[in-house]
Amino acid sequence: MFKSVACAASGCTRYALENSLWCLLHSPDSEKQLALLLQSLQEAPRHRDLIINDASVRQLNLSKSHLSTCDFSRCLFEDVDFSQARLHACFFDFCLFIRCRFTTGDTRHSVFAGSKFIDCNFVDSLLIHTNFMGVDIREADFSSSDLYWANFSSSHLIDVKFNNCNLKNADFRYAQRQRVSFRYSNYEEASF
Repeated sequence: MFKSVACAASGCTRYALENSLWCLLHSPDSEKQLALLLQSLQEAPRHRDLIINDASVRQLNLSKSHLSTCDFSRCLFEDVDFSQARLHACFFDFCLFIRCRFTTGDTRHSVFAGSKFIDCNFVDSLLIHTNFMGVDIREADFSSSDLYWANFSSSHLIDVKFNNCNLKNADFRYAQRQRVSFRYSNYEEASF
């Protein structure tokens, strides 16, 4: 799992950024530090144990990236391309995703709990054992995706498509749904 180095600021309980003693909030040069981390993310295809919390990430191309055991908690992702990315055991809890693409991606054992998705695309993706508990999803498309053991319990889903999906053992209990389509999916094998 990722290195849990605490921020050097007195009383701060957040994790320090990669190659830093400080979290983003306490870094003496947070903008420069974040720019270097984002540049590294975009240039190198593989990352493991990376920690970037509380950041705003806009218009970044992370397609075909391989991210493993990374922590991106409480980040804003706007117009970020995660298409064909591999996200394994990553934490994206309490994030905001606006117009992000996750198409044809491979996401396993990752956490998006408490996050909000607006106008995002997950078409033709693997989302195996992924935690979407308590998320707010609006205008998203998960069509033709494998959601085996995905957990959407206690979520708010508005204008979301789950057409032609594998929903075996997916959990939608206590989810509020408005204009949600499960057309041609095996919804009878999911929990509602």
